[in-house]
Amino acid sequence: MAQYFATPSWLGRFFTRIKLLSIEQESLVIEFKNATKQSFLIKDFNDFSQLQNRIFSAQINLTLGENSAHTTISFLNKAQAKALNIAINQYFSQALEHKINNAKALLKRTALDEYLRDSNTTILSAEVFSLSKRYQQNHNVWQGYLPSNSSQFLSVLASAKNKNDAIAQLRNKYERKQLAQRADFYNNVESNPLTNEQRLAVIRNNDKNLVLAAAGTGKTSVMVAKTLDLIATKQAMPEQILVLAYNKTAAQELKTRFIKRAQQAKLSSKSPEVLTFHALGLQLLQQAGKGCNISPFVSDFGALSSWLTSWLSEQVQAQPVLLSAFIAMLDKPLVSCDTHKSKFNATQVLAILKDSGQLKHEVDKYLKCLAAIRAEQLTDSEITQRLKRQNNQLNTVQLSTNQLNTSQVNSNQKSTNHHSAAAQLLIAMHRAYKTQLIAQNCIDFDDMILQATQAVNKQQVNVPWQHILVDEFQDISAARMALLNSLIKHGHKVRFTAVGDDWQSIYRFSGGNLALTTRFNELVGSHSLTLLQKTFRYNNSISDVAGRFVMQNPEQYKKLIITHTQVAEPQVILLDDVYQGKKSLELKTQQTINTIQKHHANASIAVLSRYRYTLNKVQQHLASQQKSANVAFLTLHSAKGLEADYCIIIGLEQGKFGFPSSQQNNPLLEALLPSQDTFAYSEERRLLYVGLTRAKHKAYLIADAKQPSLFVKELINDNYPIHIASTLFSK
Repeated sequence: MAQYFATPSWLGRFFTRIKLLSIEQESLVIEFKNATKQSFLIKDFNDFSQLQNRIFSAQINLTLGENSAHTTISFLNKAQAKALNIAINQYFSQALEHKINNAKALLKRTALDEYLRDSNTTILSAEVFSLSKRYQQNHNVWQGYLPSNSSQFLSVLASAKNKNDAIAQLRNKYERKQLAQRADFYNNVESNPLTNEQRLAVIRNNDKNLVLAAAGTGKTSVMVAKTLDLIATKQAMPEQILVLAYNKTAAQELKTRFIKRAQQAKLSSKSPEVLTFHALGLQLLQQAGKGCNISPFVSDFGALSSWLTSWLSEQVQAQPVLLSAFIAMLDKPLVSCDTHKSKFNATQVLAILKDSGQLKHEVDKYLKCLAAIRAEQLTDSEITQRLKRQNNQLNTVQLSTNQLNTSQVNSNQKSTNHHSAAAQLLIAMHRAYKTQLIAQNCIDFDDMILQATQAVNKQQVNVPWQHILVDEFQDISAARMALLNSLIKHGHKVRFTAVGDDWQSIYRFSGGNLALTTRFNELVGSHSLTLLQKTFRYNNSISDVAGRFVMQNPEQYKKLIITHTQVAEPQVILLDDVYQGKKSLELKTQQTINTIQKHHANASIAVLSRYRYTLNKVQQHLASQQKSANVAFLTLHSAKGLEADYCIIIGLEQGKFGFPSSQQNNPLLEALLPSQDTFAYSEERRLLYVGLTRAKHKAYLIADAKQPSLFVKELINDNYPIHIASTLFSK
């Protein structure tokens, strides 16, 4: 016979099926009159049992199962039920105290000793937050059974409004603890103490982390400090950390800076792995035993262009449908063509294009298409789908005066949707290119990424890294993101930190997919977000103009930039391109440089332009005048990551080669490039932001007053805080 039991009262003999209720081996066992039994583990109860006395009997109320179902056992002997209820609650109290101690240990391990990861919130919900929720529902009873420290623990947890609030509170508590305990490290790890935002970026170590760093806010400092902090606190060994940089120069800078700061922090540690994506791909392929001969096409663009020219010529001569698509996709109309024939003469078309120089232009366009296909990892069906979406625009272009005259298309071809044939041409081109690489027994840079991803997914290589940090994330391509995802999936509890700035995303033409940053939560995953908003490079005047300008696009993250340097007067100056009554960009730039050097003789000056040819004219003139000392001449794209005391931005005019340019991508290429937001000139807008924020002290804008850039018009008409140093401009 069990030690604790209850039988039906005299009245219960008539109204209940139960024969005996007892505790056996920490289970509550119900025996029925029909000789069947039902057993419940007391430790799995969700609440303490409640005893209720009636006139002739008693009942015990139980809370069972995941859904906290309420079960009532009635018509029990009063005295026996009382003793049994006490015993049930003693067993449950012991089990509950054990659960609470486990919850404390789990909470300490996952949220107090480290930053709470999203992947750990599920187990916390099941093992910790569920306890606090049940405590909150019946805290008066629980307090009567539990020790005060356990009640206090549950009470603190129950004070959160919901699970998300509890998670936020735990993370905030951990951050405050780390800020206090690691203050000395954060003060000395870099040449200047880290800002509070930089410290939080180091501390936050979720499964996925996004650090958005506006220009000059010290993203490199964060990457170096975060890496050193992981090593110093023994969260990771150097060989467990992978840092990925955009190019070789950036990778070398990060590695050199890491070594210097490690010595400064007195950490006798080797450098973590700092690689470019291509170097990573090559390393993984070598580990997998794959061939890594680099195609001559990589270093000899002329050879690649020559191959594609030959291939295109063969295809359009052999297949009339591809010739039709090829002609329909021309950027410029044919100068002449035999329009009286029912079919196009491929030889004649190619001769016309070659003689006019247009064939080279078309080949270059298809090379860009090929690069886009590989950067986006497009399958044959995806190529077709993208061109189909672009079909309406393509048809419009095909029938416009900028393309073939309708007389050049026979009646059957007029009604043809050329996107299908164009897709066929692009698919064939891509296949031919891959076949050519196989024939060479070589790979290109894209294959370094693509094949490395396949090797990781097939588990042909080991993934030793537990922490992966990626610089310039705003310019990441779909192919590189696929490689990252494979490393995260096949590594062991990998933590991933993306560092970049959506305001500086300017490489869509080479595969940069900004959506991976602006839609990070949707496309990459749940994460912790940190904004770096204090800049040490430029002043509040430049910040006010550049920040307001770039945030006109609602797709950009909102950042409230604080500048270390404060000035009272506008430091963005708008100039016309007239010198002594005559239009001369060269002389106006020279005059501006003279003005700068008169007040700051040794200042570094950067002359920036959207296009290289504009720079070349100015650079040649200044060199002839021996005025180019301490002056750098950079396109806006190449200026990214650099800085100068003063910047002069030229070429701010309307037109095909203006800034922003009125020339749009060929619809064929546009369909293949990564998707972008619909805000007008969004990437060009970010490009001007990059230019403005290269300047430490002043940024000069030299514009055509008669045909000013749309951007210049906006700066004037919308009353940006700039200094308009010319009476030639008007609203």
